[in-house]
Amino acid sequence: MHTRTDELENFKRINLHEYASTRGFVLDQRKSSRHSVVMRKVNGDKLIIGKAPNGVYYYFNAKGNDSGTIIDLVQALDGGTLGDVRRTLRAYDGSSVHPPSFTLPFELQPSQHDAARVLSGWMKAKPLRKPHPYLTDIRNISEVVQLDPIFHDRIRIDHRGNMVVPHFNSSGLCGYELKNGTSRGTTFTGFSPGGVKALACSRPRDTDRAMIVCETAIDMFSLATLEGTDRRRFFSTAGQISPMQAECLRSAAANMPADSQVFLAFDNDDGGKKLAAQVRTALNTIDLPIHTYFPDLAGGDWNDVLSQLRRSDAPQPRLD
Repeated sequence: MHTRTDELENFKRINLHEYASTRGFVLDQRKSSRHSVVMRKVNGDKLIIGKAPNGVYYYFNAKGNDSGTIIDLVQALDGGTLGDVRRTLRAYDGSSVHPPSFTLPFELQPSQHDAARVLSGWMKAKPLRKPHPYLTDIRNISEVVQLDPIFHDRIRIDHRGNMVVPHFNSSGLCGYELKNGTSRGTTFTGFSPGGVKALACSRPRDTDRAMIVCETAIDMFSLATLEGTDRRRFFSTAGQISPMQAECLRSAAANMPADSQVFLAFDNDDGGKKLAAQVRTALNTIDLPIHTYFPDLAGGDWNDVLSQLRRSDAPQPRLD
């Protein structure tokens, strides 16, 4: 015999984006992917809908404070008790969903990361309209670099003032790096809740001939400030690499023009050298020259080099 708990669990597997379409939400196909569906309502609500590996649908309201399963959505829309929600969902059989009022051009796929939560957090962050104060004042990142077209919408700012830098895998957006700090030396480093690390990257150009792989987004922007962005395509792994990141790096290298070179621009310490060796191994099937490119500053990273340059006006290093 099915219990009330069983009934609630079955409700959670109702196709949530189809149900939302019967409640006035309209598909935003341009923002949707096979791991997350974006639906909007005229009152401003914007649902980011995902599907867990166990078949449960879930959502985040990027313009509101509600989130959860279809049960939470019904309560957010109608109020009432759990009993009221049961009666509403018992009456729903999907028959009110008819094309073209709702047509999803792909089947929503479960994701190994919380795709809906990641997309919701990214969409709440604001695109960078002017240089980020943390990058400019604390990290000495050039304003020109921050607003360079190759980094367009590759830096956002969240409601806490954190720098937000997206990571992408073969399915699209999968997470984002978070960074902030003060002149007193207090720093915050994080990664998106529910996200997975893949690659942060600049926007590719046909003229790019150097694939620059850095340890963090800060290093990526620092090296761009030190040496410019011309003919360079930048990447960040946000630390040690996973097998999935190794595959992303191989794909990125394979998409470089044939006469390109790869530069492993990691920290000049034991961790950076270990990471460079791991990436070199991951790219051993790629037919491109691979160079290690460490900062001259022992134990330092590329932001340390940039900060030292700002203090000393020393000559800028250049790639060979």
